[in-house]
Amino acid sequence: MQCNQFTIVNAHCKAIKHILIIENSISLGSHLKEMIDGYFSFYCDVAGTEKQAKEMIQRKQYDLVICDVYLPDSSGNFLGELVRSDLRLIVMTGNDSEELRTGILTLSIIDYVLKNDVKTLVDYLINTIQRLNENRKTVVGICDDSKLSRHVMSELVKSQNLAYIEFMNGQEVYDYLVKEGCKIDVLVVEYEMPKINGLELIRHLRHEFLLSELPIIAISASDKPHLTVQFLKAGANDYIKKPFGGEELCTRINLTLDQLYIHRRNIELRIALEKAATHDHLTQLYNRNFFFTQIQHITADAIRQKKPYGILMIDIDHFKHINDTYGHHVGDVAIIHLASILKNTARTSDYCIRWGGEEFLILIPHTSIEEVRQFAQRLRSEVEKLSVCVGDKKITFPLTVSIGVAVDLKETPDELIQKADALLYEAKHSGRNCVRG
Repeated sequence: MQCNQFTIVNAHCKAIKHILIIENSISLGSHLKEMIDGYFSFYCDVAGTEKQAKEMIQRKQYDLVICDVYLPDSSGNFLGELVRSDLRLIVMTGNDSEELRTGILTLSIIDYVLKNDVKTLVDYLINTIQRLNENRKTVVGICDDSKLSRHVMSELVKSQNLAYIEFMNGQEVYDYLVKEGCKIDVLVVEYEMPKINGLELIRHLRHEFLLSELPIIAISASDKPHLTVQFLKAGANDYIKKPFGGEELCTRINLTLDQLYIHRRNIELRIALEKAATHDHLTQLYNRNFFFTQIQHITADAIRQKKPYGILMIDIDHFKHINDTYGHHVGDVAIIHLASILKNTARTSDYCIRWGGEEFLILIPHTSIEEVRQFAQRLRSEVEKLSVCVGDKKITFPLTVSIGVAVDLKETPDELIQKADALLYEAKHSGRNCVRG
């Protein structure tokens, strides 16, 4: 993937679906499998020995291996073999000695976790798997004028299933994000760089991006007093003092990403709730609640511009017969079918609303009675000529609608709705499949 002259490296980013748990305790291995399978709807495999694990790895490609340090038939170099096989690896151990920890962290692994507390272990593994899957669509910007530092950080980022892009100075980052309009999800930036240093870059970027939109982790080997506070006040989300270990950088990035993902899920939830409050679930048209939140603005605009607005009340003919003959699920298909015709026939400035049951309302701003009548007749004709088909045309039947139309500027919205509704029932009593108004 490329934006301008910079390349996003993401070939290593893979979905985590197939997991192998290697654990010498049968009960713990079974429990981990049950909890992970249940949470993700995966199907984890479990091996209890090194020999069994090797046989399973030969037969199947795994996206993630979760391995205990101590196995009953351990050869002593099994973890290294897994790493050299390019398998993503999380190491579990019940030994929290510093010597073992240091040895494990020399390997290119995702992370290690102590298994003294089973609930903590399960929560960690589930959170890590979820994050790894989210990470594969996330791009980390690495900005450092040292090629070696960029390489070290990019390897750590790769271990977390994250895509990355490298920059040599702050000017490149600013041009990429602001002038070119390209995107990254998180920025890791060194302080001392040519052209624009890290602190100046953060100040410039915070004029364009909120902390929640573009999290920034600052890094520096400087001993300047109060530099941490300066970075945080300038808008950095976090600060790391060099030299730091790979474990610390990955942990800081992951904590930052956790907050980013929570923020994004909250936005998605808010959008979904707002849509649920204003849209009909079945048809995805606006609902009655939306109508009453908008009608005052529309009528005020109509009065100000001295241009009437129109209302169409639409009802499916013989809808009870459709439900009684084919079932309510087919009735729902007929409602969805009509909603689609309404959306495709109405103008983009019109409001199509499911009023309730099989009844619909279309609100048309800036119109005349002649235009509304013509539109209603065109709509009625479109409905009549398009049959409803259910289950690969195993059930097919015609659909017609009756329509009442009303246009005015002086009447209140409630009065205009009542007028259109009365004309709708006149259309029903006149033989249906017609327009009155």
